[in-house]
Amino acid sequence: MQVDIDILVYAVIAALLLGRLWAVLGSRNDHEPQRPSPFAPPPPPVSDAALGAQQNNVSRMPPAILPPNSLAGGLAQVKALDASFEEKPFLQESRDIFTAVVGAYAAGNLTRIADLLSPDLLGQFQQTVNARTAAGQVAHSRIARIKETEVLAARAEATRAYVTVKFVSDQENILRDAQGAILGGAEGKYEEVTDTWTFAHDTQASGTKWVVVETRG
Repeated sequence: MQVDIDILVYAVIAALLLGRLWAVLGSRNDHEPQRPSPFAPPPPPVSDAALGAQQNNVSRMPPAILPPNSLAGGLAQVKALDASFEEKPFLQESRDIFTAVVGAYAAGNLTRIADLLSPDLLGQFQQTVNARTAAGQVAHSRIARIKETEVLAARAEATRAYVTVKFVSDQENILRDAQGAILGGAEGKYEEVTDTWTFAHDTQASGTKWVVVETRG
């Protein structure tokens, strides 16, 4: 009788232990990934030759293809022509050119900025300056600040790179007649002006720099 009681006690203890183990480990269905066995031998080490082959396979993957008409694709074309091209320094250079051209154009003195404009654009600017001078008009422009400078488009044609930039600036623009009367604008009145300029650069010509080939305001 005592033996039967001992067996019953052991059976109850075994059942409790099994229940506890089931609660901790749970059950696995067919969709659950197989748990790794802690007693399985480690995988064989990868040889240097095999590792090199894997790396070569990765390096031979084709680069991502950018749409040629997208801004990123256009900048990539420019970069392919001119490996030294970087967007941030270019934007700073374009800001300097923008400020210099606006001031010189208003003052009617294009000599100092002649190398910043394409021959065609320089001719157009000079015609406007000559007409203004003949009418006895005097222009004044002052850029208070450039609020925004953004690349809108870029492309490459043969050896020439083109980048279009939008400038948003606060400007004071005044036009006076021969007697000094104000024909347009007002002193101390600043207005927000948006200009879109296209710059070009011949990447194969030695000593060339970015010049303005088109302006739209």
